Amino acid sequence: MNVSVMTFNLRFNNPGDGGNSWEHRKGAAAEMFSLYRPAIVGTQEGLYGMLTDLELALPEYGWVGEGRNGGRENEFNAIFYRKDEVEPLDRGQFWLSEQPDGPKEKSWGASHFRICTWVLFRSRTESGKSFLHYNTHLDHSSQHAREKGSRLLWTRLAEHRERTGLPAFLTGDMNAEPDNPAIAFLRGKLEVDGALSSLCDAYESAGKDPGLSFHGFAGGDEGRPIDYVFASPEIRFLGVGIIRDRIGGLYPSDHYPVLARAIVQEPDGSGRSTRSNKTEGSVRI
Repeated sequence: MNVSVMTFNLRFNNPGDGGNSWEHRKGAAAEMFSLYRPAIVGTQEGLYGMLTDLELALPEYGWVGEGRNGGRENEFNAIFYRKDEVEPLDRGQFWLSEQPDGPKEKSWGASHFRICTWVLFRSRTESGKSFLHYNTHLDHSSQHAREKGSRLLWTRLAEHRERTGLPAFLTGDMNAEPDNPAIAFLRGKLEVDGALSSLCDAYESAGKDPGLSFHGFAGGDEGRPIDYVFASPEIRFLGVGIIRDRIGGLYPSDHYPVLARAIVQEPDGSGRSTRSNKTEGSVRI
């Protein structure tokens, strides 16, 4: 099953951004979906009104999620999906905190409530094939919160895979460069408290230096990414790219979207696999 997956920090609707505020660039943000047609998109920082703007502009997409303060309050980690490619069968959300299931709280020195939204999808094009998609936004100010958050993400995702036997994607703005311990853990390069992740990130599997993913509306590509697409071992990446397009002279956000294309292979029924998801050569997005 071929799946294209995007992670896209939308930049919250801040009037202080002037000509880069949401009202000016919401059409450019929607155009990213229309141009690249990802099957699933993990977004960050979307406020409810922003998400409904995208919903109106993109009738081919549905979305799932709640605000990090509950209900429609504050920023979402909404997951968008193409209605003709996949359908959501189950969904949920938890806090990256010492009380993941609530009551909501900040933990580990985090500056904001932090959440993860997940969806169990079934393919509409290949009958019966399903997978999980987790989407998150790690804290920008607390390294302790990033490390604890990454550990909780892996614990929850691994338990979910164990129950369902399904492959999984993890997308997000991790607020951490590739050599950060939070990313090293998710990549399976660092064991923490006896836990070792089996995830691979698309950049590493492609064997490429992707350059900058957060640019603060300044553009450019020199630097390192903080936005990622990870996958479990049953998923083989075909290619990955950071999309640095300008639409109508505007960047769609202060982060570039990241798009990966992948093949979701048959799971072994246990939620575990020894198969490699390393790409076979370079593929253009």
